Amino acid sequence: MRNRSTIIGGTTWAAIGLVAAISWAYAAQAQTSADAKAMADKPADDPAVLMAPPGGKAVKSRGKSDKPGMEAFLLPVNYRNLDGSFNQEALVAQQKKRMEVVNDRLRVKLRLSETPHYLIFSDGDTGLTSQFARWSEALYGNLCRTFTIDPKERVWDGKCVLILFASRTRFEEFGKTFDDNNVKDAGAYFAWETYSSHDPQCVHICIPLDERSPRRLQELFAHEGTHAFFQLFRKAVDLPLWLHEGLAEYMTVVNDPSLAPMKSADARRIARASKPLGKFFDCCSGDDFKIDDYSVAYTMVDCLQQIGGAKFKQFVCLVKEGKPQNEAMQTVYGFDFNGLQTRWRAFLLADSAPVRRR
Repeated sequence: MRNRSTIIGGTTWAAIGLVAAISWAYAAQAQTSADAKAMADKPADDPAVLMAPPGGKAVKSRGKSDKPGMEAFLLPVNYRNLDGSFNQEALVAQQKKRMEVVNDRLRVKLRLSETPHYLIFSDGDTGLTSQFARWSEALYGNLCRTFTIDPKERVWDGKCVLILFASRTRFEEFGKTFDDNNVKDAGAYFAWETYSSHDPQCVHICIPLDERSPRRLQELFAHEGTHAFFQLFRKAVDLPLWLHEGLAEYMTVVNDPSLAPMKSADARRIARASKPLGKFFDCCSGDDFKIDDYSVAYTMVDCLQQIGGAKFKQFVCLVKEGKPQNEAMQTVYGFDFNGLQTRWRAFLLADSAPVRRR
């Protein structure tokens, strides 16, 4: 069966370094056994449509994994154990094979670094690559602590593959060659790899190192890493755009509290104007999610977290289970979006309610 990919992309939000998110979906692949082949013949689920900052676009195209030499981007034959569970060791081993394919196709010299939750392919400076290894596990730990998630709870299958290119040209070539997307204007992206709802859910993140400061790169990674985490948390389904982006921005501030004043400034201005937020809560990929909306989304998440972190996690889980978001909020918090807007404005404008960090 020919693999295909559907990719959602966008452009960098230069003002604060927000980046595009990309969704990558593979159709189920043919395997050698009859049972695996039967599963491969099932149609792939509709791929998720993720966040797209202003100027984003959707690109539907054929994947390259059915071409000779690209087998490393398919599921391994032994991806299931005898009891039907996923063979995580086999998935990781298959993911590692990708690096040499990328090196060969793009004529680069990526090197492998491995952490408990990430595989890092990098041709960047050794010191900077080591920083990403520390940042990756620090982010994963922060996500688990902040949202009271058991670190042993599996989010993605295999490991998250983080690909770092010293050259922006190589970053763009990778996006075109392996994800069938033009990422010329993207600051970074993440790709959700799904074969079908019954198969492993994997993810990769791609970042050009350019000549940006380590602090800027950490912010980029924290944003994309949070998207990758919450896209696959509990169920591989979308969250509402405001919630997905709000979580991503919230975690950049958890990682670097000094970013809080800048990221909340636009939201405070909007809160003072006392205008209704209109269709803000209904935005989905492809909608015109403006720069100001990211600030509002971040402070909405911050507000809900401070009202009650345990409640916020419950709210996210209900939305993941398919409960309408306004209904989920009413169930957990006892108020709807109108009530949230009232509390959000009071939260931002009260002198005694600065944006606090843990």
